[in-house]
Amino acid sequence: MKTIKLIHAPDPIIDKTPITDRLTKYLLKLRKNKLAREFIGNDQHSVNLGLKDLDAVADELSEGIALTWADRTRIRSRVERFVARRNEVSGLTHLKEKEFQRLKPLITGERLVEPKSEHWVDEVVSALHEEMPWMAPATQEVWRALRLNASAGDPVHLPPLLLNGPPGIRKSVWARGLSELLHMPRCEIDASMGGVGFAVVGTERGWSMAQPGRPLETTLQHRVGNPLIVINEICKSRSVTTEKGSSHSIVPRSTWLISRGF
Repeated sequence: MKTIKLIHAPDPIIDKTPITDRLTKYLLKLRKNKLAREFIGNDQHSVNLGLKDLDAVADELSEGIALTWADRTRIRSRVERFVARRNEVSGLTHLKEKEFQRLKPLITGERLVEPKSEHWVDEVVSALHEEMPWMAPATQEVWRALRLNASAGDPVHLPPLLLNGPPGIRKSVWARGLSELLHMPRCEIDASMGGVGFAVVGTERGWSMAQPGRPLETTLQHRVGNPLIVINEICKSRSVTTEKGSSHSIVPRSTWLISRGF
């Protein structure tokens, strides 16, 4: 099963215990080796002593070594600085805990829908064509793309399609049938509704209703990195103008499956 990371960043939530333990062990080893060297000295009897002999002496002397309160404070301070700098690199520190937990699957990796084989692709497309033969041109484009995906061992990746036809020929039904046959989650967006651009890309912070776009919502809900996005009534899309005069609209040249009716 192939996966994809949609957010390429280190996880800002770090368990500090392993880091603290590692620094503690390192400091103890440093102290006991220093104590062993001071104990052995640098006379003629210690010239031929090797590293194993030094370690053996250090182990015997290490029972009396204990970290002080100042040592533990220094270790804790170093761990805090390490975690803080790592979080700065992640670029996710502005997120609230609840927001980060929701986006965490995008860091660890989402599953990708894959074609099982070229034969499986033929069966899927044949079933779709048998149900709606009048959609043959669109079905053929999908068949070619799925065949290429299967032969290359790639996940399902369809080219952008603009379905142009009169109302009532079941363009949206065709898209739903395709997603069901591919066992792929689907997100449908009505472009005739105001604010469709926000429905696609989401609303950023600073707006009264900040929220992610529908494609991202679908990905998070189904834990699939390549859902099918269907935009209906693209010819009826409208731009939205804010109180400050800025205009927002959906871009027709989308990378998703677009359904258009007249």
